[in-house]
Amino acid sequence: MLNDISRMVEENRGYAISFLQRLIQTPSPSSEEGEAAKVTAEEMKASGFDDVNVDRLGDVMGTIRGAGAGRSILFNGHLDHVPPGDMDEPYSARLMDGSAFGVEGEVVYGRAASDMKGALAAMVMAGKVIKDLGIQLEGDFKVAAVALEEVGGAGTQATIEESGFTSDLVVIGEATEMKVALGHRGGVRADVVVKGRSCHASAPERGVNALYKAAEIISKIRADLIPRLPDHPLYGRTSIAITRISVKPDTSNVVPEECRFHIDCRNNPDYSVGALVEDLEGLIASMKEVDPELEAEVVTTRRPGTERSFTGFYTDPEEHPIVQEAKEAVSEALGHETETKVWTFGTDGKFYAWEGTPVIGFGPGEERFAHTSHDHVRVDEYLESIKVYAWLACKICGVKG
Repeated sequence: MLNDISRMVEENRGYAISFLQRLIQTPSPSSEEGEAAKVTAEEMKASGFDDVNVDRLGDVMGTIRGAGAGRSILFNGHLDHVPPGDMDEPYSARLMDGSAFGVEGEVVYGRAASDMKGALAAMVMAGKVIKDLGIQLEGDFKVAAVALEEVGGAGTQATIEESGFTSDLVVIGEATEMKVALGHRGGVRADVVVKGRSCHASAPERGVNALYKAAEIISKIRADLIPRLPDHPLYGRTSIAITRISVKPDTSNVVPEECRFHIDCRNNPDYSVGALVEDLEGLIASMKEVDPELEAEVVTTRRPGTERSFTGFYTDPEEHPIVQEAKEAVSEALGHETETKVWTFGTDGKFYAWEGTPVIGFGPGEERFAHTSHDHVRVDEYLESIKVYAWLACKICGVKG
């Protein structure tokens, strides 16, 4: 059967690439996924999915119904993407030589190619392969093409909580370099608000420049805090990045009285929200000892009793035999023993894991190209992923007869 799947993928090579290109050519920034959802839903129907539903957020849920005796598998991929930034022709979806990005072979270029329309298109095409071959699965084959992943994951949450669209095993298609991902680090968000005193910019000595004070705190974070962030044997090293900064008043001829900057911290279980706040407050307190004018506050979105102490997850194959089965199936489809990894970024997989559902990741592309101007997916990896997804479904769901 694996040979039949491989043959069908190759026979549909042009069709599969064309579908991926259509998805990339359909812009879908977060909250603007409607047209991409329409393209996806129409292709699911054309590919023979038995049920295709679109919810209030634009999440597309497609199902190929099994005979009823097997386990179900759900493939999750997100429709939305980050802004294209300075990408050249971000929605061209052009085929080009990968040497421009330091990779071998032909690639499809465009915003969301690696994060993650390559995997999403492969999930739908895997359903087409199963239908075209007349394979009758025992359990259900499901695809959730979700909205709003890049801005918090409301789409996936809605499919779980409102539609009950879950399964016995979930496969997240975020880029894994064709390895099996078992989890990812958590995420902590914090703002540092620095107060100063405004004045006319022509006489800066009359005020206290909050932007200058913020810049000094940022320098201290980079020099003193980041080097001592903890490492973890499963999740890797905690990281911190300053990603946004703003001032008040936001005008060119006034020394700002307030400056706020945002901290994106990707943590492991050994570094909690409380630890981040404590470190930041301690750093600010030490600076105030030599600068009495410094006034700064650490602000987080956490509310007592509502936020998890750790927002990552890890699916241990020893605790979930179905994960080991899935890893073996991936290796069979690839023709070699696959490696396992943990993502450095976050995914919607956490929402399923928190509900107790086993979750793995597998997808074409490399993490290093996500959210960059070099966003692309290798054609060979994209086609190979179709084969892997179809074979995973056969092994996990079972095949009738």
